[in-house]
Amino acid sequence: MQKVLLLCAIVGLAGMNVLGQTKKHFTVEEDSASERVNFYLNASSGTCEIRTRHGQIPINIMGQHNEEYITSEFGQGKQNGDLNAWLNLKDNGKEGFSTKLSKIFGRKTTDDNNYWNIYFSDYKPYNLDLTYGVGKAYVDLSAIAVENVKINSGNAHVKVGYLSKVQNKIEMDTFLVNVDLGDVEIERIEMARAKKILAEVGFGSLVLNFEDMPKSASDIWARVGAGNLVIDLPEEDLPIIVRMKNTSFRKLKVPEGYEKIRENVYVSPAYSPDADNLLTFNIDLSMGSVVFK
Repeated sequence: MQKVLLLCAIVGLAGMNVLGQTKKHFTVEEDSASERVNFYLNASSGTCEIRTRHGQIPINIMGQHNEEYITSEFGQGKQNGDLNAWLNLKDNGKEGFSTKLSKIFGRKTTDDNNYWNIYFSDYKPYNLDLTYGVGKAYVDLSAIAVENVKINSGNAHVKVGYLSKVQNKIEMDTFLVNVDLGDVEIERIEMARAKKILAEVGFGSLVLNFEDMPKSASDIWARVGAGNLVIDLPEEDLPIIVRMKNTSFRKLKVPEGYEKIRENVYVSPAYSPDADNLLTFNIDLSMGSVVFK
């Protein structure tokens, strides 16, 4: 059972404006006894931005929404030495059909009526589990320590990056991405320093951008249904091996110069099995496409 901490949870309920907007503020204060921070976000809709900043507050959340349509639930507790916190943005199901359609097809548009800023610090290591239904999200993981991160996009546009070009403070164990109908872009993924990158793409699209030469090896496992996976590589040649599962209807495109060393296995010109920064792609492709560019 979770023990509720004597942490500071500030809920600032600003006066309602004519549109029924409610402003809220949640914080989780420092706890010297906790080893890591586990944060769970489940946003059915809206715009969510995650950023990093220095300070002793591990999680600081500020947002606004219309309570007639969206209910916000925040909680926190401590279990097995970890500090847990969660934010649920639940759809009350009162919006009209046309409004729901506009959110689905306008997922790259900022939703000012349901907008949230979430700030992390360089306080302690994080495990992040972020789920987005529809809407828009931006996640900047610069300069903090992330052990594991999980991104789920139902029909949302999600962009993950390292805006200040400062890499993960620790070696990440697993970076997991699940895309259903939405689209996810991950910029400078080499800065995550992830041992494993796991990706599943249904009907949507996923872009993995390697802007610079990674400093450590990564195993990338991807399963692509009817959607698209794009691996954006730097101009400098990387040591890469691509293993494809032998499936029908597949569409694979690798850069010029890659060598097919055996059936469904390709390597880059810089490939070496002993390379310290070897990228190993294991891809199960169905009716969609996988493009290395």
